[in-house]
Amino acid sequence: MINTNNINTNGFTNKTMEHLLIDSGAIYKNFGLPDQALVGATSGGNEFDVKTKMRQIKVDGVKAANAKGLELVDSVTTTLKCTFIEMTEEILASALTANIDRTADDNYDVISGKIQIDDSDYIKNLALVGTLSGSSKPIIILIENALCLDGLQLKTQDSKDNTVAVTFTAHADPANPDALPYKIYYPKITSDAFTLSSAAVSSGNIVLTMSDIVNETLYKDGFTVTVADKADAITAIKKGNDAKTIEITLTTAPTSGQSVTISYAKPADTSKQVKSENGVVLEDVAVTNVINN
Repeated sequence: MINTNNINTNGFTNKTMEHLLIDSGAIYKNFGLPDQALVGATSGGNEFDVKTKMRQIKVDGVKAANAKGLELVDSVTTTLKCTFIEMTEEILASALTANIDRTADDNYDVISGKIQIDDSDYIKNLALVGTLSGSSKPIIILIENALCLDGLQLKTQDSKDNTVAVTFTAHADPANPDALPYKIYYPKITSDAFTLSSAAVSSGNIVLTMSDIVNETLYKDGFTVTVADKADAITAIKKGNDAKTIEITLTTAPTSGQSVTISYAKPADTSKQVKSENGVVLEDVAVTNVINN
């Protein structure tokens, strides 16, 4: 029987407003490198596209068109289409994979085509830097070794905004050909801190109730527990049956009515810090009385 308890008929939650991609973003070349620079203003948005070409291994007798585990990736094509309203010589040259001669004419930079692709024609990286509603940090979509393969089509019109669409294609690095040439840097949502809500003794263990779902991997580093005003060693720590709880086992289980306290000092080793499922780190917790009825 299908259990429909706690089932919603739409995906809107109190976290929805933290994960909205706002506005068109800005285009940078060589993002994060010493020669990082804005490419130019856009109009009408930008398009990041990853197309994966797969093929299905055919097995006699399998009637389903697709069978789990039998897909192979043949190729992945990654592009970033930018519609520029700002018309610079660098944008035009990038679209044409052309040269810019800045010395031949006193009044003009001369852009001329060529028939050979040089290593310098590849843009080290091209980044779409946008705004995510729940973070003060931007979301960054980055393609590597970008080159325009589609050329340039420029149409000018009266009484309209004249733009030029340039599609850049990412290319694998010969030094690491198996790595796909794109990355998405998605900011951790930290608008809601990960905190201790309550602490209580249950069946001889300390159960910490947290403000959000707890990460599966936990370490006892940083926790200090006292029972009847004496330090007690932690022998085990794990995520509780409730996803928002941490269960701590002590060397000596507290008896009912004993005073119990717990505190937490965030370890310097980031791999051993307590985190939420979303990666938000638990900050220091002052000495807290543990309920022990």
